[in-house]
Amino acid sequence: MLNFSFFFQQEKGNIPQKYEAILMKIGYYPSFHQPVETIINLTDGYLVFYSPSSYSPIPPPPPIENGEKLSIEEENEYKDFQNERPRLKPFKMNLSNVEIDKIKQLSFSLKSDDFSDRNMIPAFDGMSTNIVVLYTNVNLIQINPLNGPDEKQRKLYTVVLDLLIEKNKNKNDSIILQKIKDYH
Repeated sequence: MLNFSFFFQQEKGNIPQKYEAILMKIGYYPSFHQPVETIINLTDGYLVFYSPSSYSPIPPPPPIENGEKLSIEEENEYKDFQNERPRLKPFKMNLSNVEIDKIKQLSFSLKSDDFSDRNMIPAFDGMSTNIVVLYTNVNLIQINPLNGPDEKQRKLYTVVLDLLIEKNKNKNDSIILQKIKDYH
């Protein structure tokens, strides 16, 4: 486990303003849909969207014991199920200075309590998240709010999710992003 005591002593719980976030990774891990991650390079001004796992569509239900095929209704239900879980197409998008500044400001608002997992609720269902932030002083901070992010954590990953939804141009990715947004 990393020791962050020196880092947080400098400003009584606030991330020191002289240190800027330079790189961020936000992972969205919904229970019943494909997980996705976003890398945000705040120095070079871009964002990368991808899945950390391989695409593995769920196979159709097996035939009924007596060898009967699925009914048309069951086949349509399976197709609908599959359509809600399309293959993700990774993409990279550039960020404007305004977008970069907004994300940096959100990272400045984080306090040491935002990095603690002592009050976390176990993740049984829903969507868990993971946030990693690298600062210019080379401190790497991980926030793993599981299913119970605090207000600042939720604001940070929602701003990034909204950027992804706004700038995405792929139909499959739109479905995936909307499913993730629906978890909130």
